[in-house]
Amino acid sequence: MASNQGRQESPIDPEGGPLALFALELRQLRERCGRPTYRQLATWSAKVGSPYSDTTFSTAARGHTPPSREVVLAFVRACLAYARTGRQQTARAVGEWTARWEALEAELNAGAVAQPPSDLFAPSEAAPSAPPPLRPVATEDQTAEPLEPPSATPAVPRTPSRRGKQVLATVVGLVALCGLVLVARHIAAPGSAVADSEYTVEASVATQPTSAGLGGNNRCGRPRYVDGVAWTPCTRADGARLVFAVQMTNTGPDPVTVKAKLAYVRAAVAHTCPGVWGRGVELTVAPGKTVVSPLAECTVAKLPATAFQAKAWVITSSDYSWGYREMSQTIHVQPDGRTALWADES
Repeated sequence: MASNQGRQESPIDPEGGPLALFALELRQLRERCGRPTYRQLATWSAKVGSPYSDTTFSTAARGHTPPSREVVLAFVRACLAYARTGRQQTARAVGEWTARWEALEAELNAGAVAQPPSDLFAPSEAAPSAPPPLRPVATEDQTAEPLEPPSATPAVPRTPSRRGKQVLATVVGLVALCGLVLVARHIAAPGSAVADSEYTVEASVATQPTSAGLGGNNRCGRPRYVDGVAWTPCTRADGARLVFAVQMTNTGPDPVTVKAKLAYVRAAVAHTCPGVWGRGVELTVAPGKTVVSPLAECTVAKLPATAFQAKAWVITSSDYSWGYREMSQTIHVQPDGRTALWADES
């Protein structure tokens, strides 16, 4: 892949501290991926579902201020997506960069106090909290896709100390442990023992996606892409009720496993759908196939003079953050409580 000649960046001193070293490693990852411009990274970040601006990415690689976890992972996925990296390599890279970011946070937080003796605080006080569970509906976030996993060298090399080793070991252990817990407890596959024990769903409500399509009077949002799966939230008007769903189409040649979550917006306020689709499910979409979340899984009665939208998230199977959300076109229920007009009909 041909490299791109962008504006020359100011040099970073590797001895300038953990933040400078972290920014330098981000630059090195970008170089290994073919040196896409920051504008190209912004474009790729939108394609993989975690849109950020070129300014945000260039700031992250400058080393002046610590970037957020979301920005770092979006940077990594955009680079790897540009380099056409496979899903397994991308998943490994995302896991490694998550641990690097956690280690950076631990180091910066430990350095924020006024140089106390090294044994003054217990390691647990310096260690950051574990990665959050999959974000609830009211939280806005992001995520994405992508090359060779980055070098396995420590993210923040420094002079070893007993406290530093304990902090880093605690961080890496928490990342690995929470990754297992999150996948098992928050994204359990429908019908599994974990899903049955964690989430109670009406027996008459199907939780498996259907290939029957939406049908009826429906409108969907703009398509987004994750691992070659085009997805979009949709709303359907059915008599006295509204149906909310997420539609996913695998545009690639291989099966793709993703995680999906569904909600709806009523009068500008987000509400979680009941059942497992409101909490998050993991499913595999066959190549060339389109599936839709069960239409009976998330429905509400029409309310007079109220606007509604479907709201959905679809992320890679390796992600632990729900990432960017998309919404369907708005439907406006009229004052009579029966008539409903879409935004493009108003």
